[in-house]
Amino acid sequence: MNLKMFDICSLNIFIFGLLVHFVVGQNDTSTVSSTVFVQPSTITPDLCSTSITTSIEGTVETILRKCVCNALDKDVDCSELGITELPNKISFPKGIHTASFEGNKIASLNADTFYNGRDIFELDLSYNRIDFVSSRAFDGFKSLKKLDFSHNRIWNLPTNAFHGLSDLRRLDLSFNDLITIFPELFSHLTELRELILESNPLQELEPKHFEHLQKLEYLDLESTLLKVIPDHVFVFTPRLKYLDLANNHLVEVPTEALKVLDHLKILDLSGNSMEVIHAEAFRSMTGLIILYMDRMPSLKKIEKYAFGDMIHLQELHCSYNFLLSEIDELAFVRKVNNEKVPLTQLFLRQNALNTIPKNLLDWNDRIELHLRDNPLDCNCHAQWMVDTKLKNNFQAHAR
Repeated sequence: MNLKMFDICSLNIFIFGLLVHFVVGQNDTSTVSSTVFVQPSTITPDLCSTSITTSIEGTVETILRKCVCNALDKDVDCSELGITELPNKISFPKGIHTASFEGNKIASLNADTFYNGRDIFELDLSYNRIDFVSSRAFDGFKSLKKLDFSHNRIWNLPTNAFHGLSDLRRLDLSFNDLITIFPELFSHLTELRELILESNPLQELEPKHFEHLQKLEYLDLESTLLKVIPDHVFVFTPRLKYLDLANNHLVEVPTEALKVLDHLKILDLSGNSMEVIHAEAFRSMTGLIILYMDRMPSLKKIEKYAFGDMIHLQELHCSYNFLLSEIDELAFVRKVNNEKVPLTQLFLRQNALNTIPKNLLDWNDRIELHLRDNPLDCNCHAQWMVDTKLKNNFQAHAR
């Protein structure tokens, strides 16, 4: 037997196809429940041959037999097939680790939709029309690590929606219509590391929203219409390393909420509504390395000691703030000991700055200063910028 024949035979044995429970009409007067197995002889090296029936624009077809199986990558690709609904009792071939239904027209997931996904590590249901998810819809996915629900129409989730996903590491719910999330929703996700809630109209958080996510390291709350961050909302997520609060309606830096995040490395506050960054606004955030404060339409002033507690800060991105005209020369000084933040990259592009204080940082040839498109005054007060050897050429856009 040549190698090619061996590979095909191996694939026939490896992929059993999708196992489904369906109803077959009999004599036009009765129905009988049947469990259909895909015969190995019907399987080809590039297709998951199966007998799942579903509806496409009102026409019943065996569409899921078009799902492409890749034995080498151990995945099943059912994306962009025009699927409007899934039948019950879907069972994935043994040994398949990734399944994608991305880009279809699926509207709902019932408790009986999936029967067996015990070997599936990643499940992609993004870019569908899902607006209903039943309780215990994923009980058959005991090994699931990543679940992508992004770009759907989900407005509510039952508290047991993720029951059984005790090993899930990444959950993407971005670009949905979620208004309310009950804390119990995450109670089964004790191993979760990444939670993405971007672009949901949440409007507010409860102090216990994340109480079951003590291993969470990555949290994306961008564009969720938040006006306030509760003081104790991050008490239960002490391992957070990345937090995105961009493009919300915050008028103050949530100092009390952030100060417990000892391991936070990256924080994004861009696109919020602060007018002033007050003294010690980032109190106790000694571990932060990168801070984003771009595109803040109301920001006018940064006060002294504002960034002083971030003693490990390396990058500050504070550009495209068209009203920002004042940065206090002590903004990067720590109040308790007058030490300056050892910044290496400072991005201040397209603000309204006429000058940069000479004592703002301990300038040296390792610091990158980005000042393009500011209305800088070229006078004797700015001579220090010409004399100091910095890595970035800012002079072309000074006046």
